[in-house]
Amino acid sequence: MPELAVLVCHGFPAMPKTVGHLKPYLERAGLPHEIPALRGHGTVYTDLIGVRWQDWVADALSAYDRLAAQSARVAVVGHSMGGLVASHVAAERPVDSLALVAPALKFSHPLAPLVGVLAPLIKVWKSSGPVLWDAALLEQLKNDPVTYDRFPTAAFAQLWALAKLTPEVLTKVKARALVIHSLRDETIPPAAAELALERLGSSDKRLQWFTNSRHEMFCDGERDALCEAILEFIVKP
Repeated sequence: MPELAVLVCHGFPAMPKTVGHLKPYLERAGLPHEIPALRGHGTVYTDLIGVRWQDWVADALSAYDRLAAQSARVAVVGHSMGGLVASHVAAERPVDSLALVAPALKFSHPLAPLVGVLAPLIKVWKSSGPVLWDAALLEQLKNDPVTYDRFPTAAFAQLWALAKLTPEVLTKVKARALVIHSLRDETIPPAAAELALERLGSSDKRLQWFTNSRHEMFCDGERDALCEAILEFIVKP
C-alpha cells in the first residue's frame, strides 16, 4: 500500500487541467493522486445549471475515499473554490496535510455580495477568463482554455454560499496546513488567505506569499515554485 496519496481540487469555473501542472510533480514523487472534475466542470458551462455546493464537496469526498482505500495517508490540495472544498474534506475526513492555494473565502468583484439578487435577473455571467501575470503564458491559454468563458449566475451563488460557510468549517480542521496566496491576486484578495490562516484549527499552520502570479497560480510564471512548495510540504515527515 502506498504511504501517501494526494487529492487535488480545482477552482470555479475551471477545468481540472487548471491545476494540472502539479500532476508531473506528484508522478515523479511516486504519489498516487486524483484531480477529479467537480460537478458541472470540465465539460460545457450549462452543466453547472442546478449544481449545488454540496455536490462539489461530495465529489471530492468520493475521490478522497478512493485514495484512502489504497493509501495509508491522504494529503489534500485545493485552489480557489477547490480550497473551500478541500477544507470541507479536511474537516470531515482524517487528512494528513492540507494546502490551500488562493482560497476563495473573499471576492474582489464588487457585485459578488449581490449575487443572490442578481441570479434571478441575470442568468449567465461572462467570465473574465484565466488571469495571469505572465503575458506569454496567458497568450498560450487563448488556444488552450482552462476555464469556461461564462457560467450560470446561480452557480456562482452556490460558490458564494460555500465561501460564507467555510470559515466556521476551517476551525474543525486539525491537519497541518499551508496557505499560499499571491499579493498580485486581483480575483481573490490576499485578505482571504489571512482569514484562512486565522480560522484554521490546525496547530501547525503557515502562510506563504508569492509576488509574481495572479489568480491562476498553477498556470502562471511561478507555477514551478508553487508546485515545489506544495510537494515539499505534503511529503514532510
